[in-house]
Amino acid sequence: MVQRFVSCAGFILLAAALAGAQSPDLSTIVSRMVAAGHDNTLHAHAFTVKRDYLLLDKQMEPKAQVVANITFVPPDQRQYEVESASGGIGAKILRDILAREAELPKDPQRKEISPENYEFRLLGAAMVDGSPCYVLALEPRRDEKDLIRGQVWVDKETYRIRRAEGKPVKSPSWWIHDVYILMTFAEIDGMWLRTFTHATANVRFKGRYEVVSRDLEYGPAQSAKVRTHRNPGILAGSAVNP
Repeated sequence: MVQRFVSCAGFILLAAALAGAQSPDLSTIVSRMVAAGHDNTLHAHAFTVKRDYLLLDKQMEPKAQVVANITFVPPDQRQYEVESASGGIGAKILRDILAREAELPKDPQRKEISPENYEFRLLGAAMVDGSPCYVLALEPRRDEKDLIRGQVWVDKETYRIRRAEGKPVKSPSWWIHDVYILMTFAEIDGMWLRTFTHATANVRFKGRYEVVSRDLEYGPAQSAKVRTHRNPGILAGSAVNP
């Protein structure tokens, strides 16, 4: 009788442990993801990143390259200077992308990955860079070019977004269509930042192109001359922070 009671008690404890280990529901995942994003803004500090932009044609041959130093000063200052550029018209496209990224958003809250801007569905789980993640579907609540229809991978431990990909709801330009964007994120000096972007698009009368931007190195904030351009680039509409 005592042994049977002990077995029953052990089963109850095991069941309770398994219940406690169950994944949180969708609303909890989303609320924790949003909270992690807000917490990241509290740890933001000024920095400069050297970023490499590469334009590839449909044969995956490099057509242009721009390397720029971009300075971010919280909460809303962005400056950049071009270190090197090659590729003629292709370099102009990359400069336009750089200029667009350096523009200050008029209303940053309208492009955040949050319940105000998206509906979410839990698709399952997957590994990203060795970390288990929840995979959430993104369905924009509005037809705006700064929102994407796609998926995000949310770290199960930190609830930070490790990966995001999808199509902008609206094309950034008449010249550009069928845009698809992939972004990955990592921790840099206590901040959670976008460190890699890969975008594909069809350019009218030109065909398919790819743009890859990769962060090369980080350092303390440096003063840089502000450049301003208004022409949209292939990456216009990229969804999340610097």
